[in-house]
Amino acid sequence: MAGEGQMLRAAREEKQWSLRFTEDTTKIRVRYIQALEEENYGILPGTTYVKGYLRTYAKHLGLNPDEIIQLYNNSPEVKETVKILETPDHIPLKKSPNWVRPLAAGIMAVLAIGIVVGVAEWSHNTPEKPSNSAYSPSVLPSAPSQAEAASPKQNNNQSNSKNNTPNNTQNDQNNSQASSTSPSVLAATQDGLTAQLEFKQSCWVVVQADGQPVFQGTFPAGTTKVVKGSNKIELVTVGNAGGLNVTLNGKALPSLGSSGQVIRNVIFTPETLKTL
Repeated sequence: MAGEGQMLRAAREEKQWSLRFTEDTTKIRVRYIQALEEENYGILPGTTYVKGYLRTYAKHLGLNPDEIIQLYNNSPEVKETVKILETPDHIPLKKSPNWVRPLAAGIMAVLAIGIVVGVAEWSHNTPEKPSNSAYSPSVLPSAPSQAEAASPKQNNNQSNSKNNTPNNTQNDQNNSQASSTSPSVLAATQDGLTAQLEFKQSCWVVVQADGQPVFQGTFPAGTTKVVKGSNKIELVTVGNAGGLNVTLNGKALPSLGSSGQVIRNVIFTPETLKTL
């Protein structure tokens, strides 16, 4: 019967998961994943962490976590390290000498007396504040008259109405022209390439544009990413092809693959638009 480490590795290789993709999916570091698959538990923090990592790893791979934990508990290395620690009950408790309590009580009494005397001296030496202190409020500026306040507003309103008349007419013309063009037409006629990535499922991707890296990582379901390039957009790696929808310049592309399938080097160019 295969050990728990061999079962974990076989399940990961069957899914075609790389160690880096497995780390992003399970949130377990690569060195710990390798230790679990090689059953090298010495580098892990302890038994509790080992069981927690085994259970998490097994769930993500679709294995039975209880079966993996049972195989781990039955391994010879684990049985040899289990020891029962007993606390001896014949060691008598140390008792404090009889003079400690009276001494502590005397020290506390002296400190209390010192605090009372200090507070009394401080209150006796503190000067009293004068009861009748003069207060003269500062003079506030007077409000402007109604005629002064009305004249600037009228002038500003007249100048604003004159300046805004041609601007409003031009804005109305621009808005009417923008509304007549639909978003799909704009996306199809714009310069360069624009790819919209919609993640239906959790998926690991590595993306480049014009030969330069744009972003990489694992993105959960519901995430949308937009990539722009002049001549080429490349999906270097897609860890779950069935969980990703791609729209190129407003045109939906066919499915890249099935769920869980790993694909590489998917390239979009202006020629791709002509084939859609």
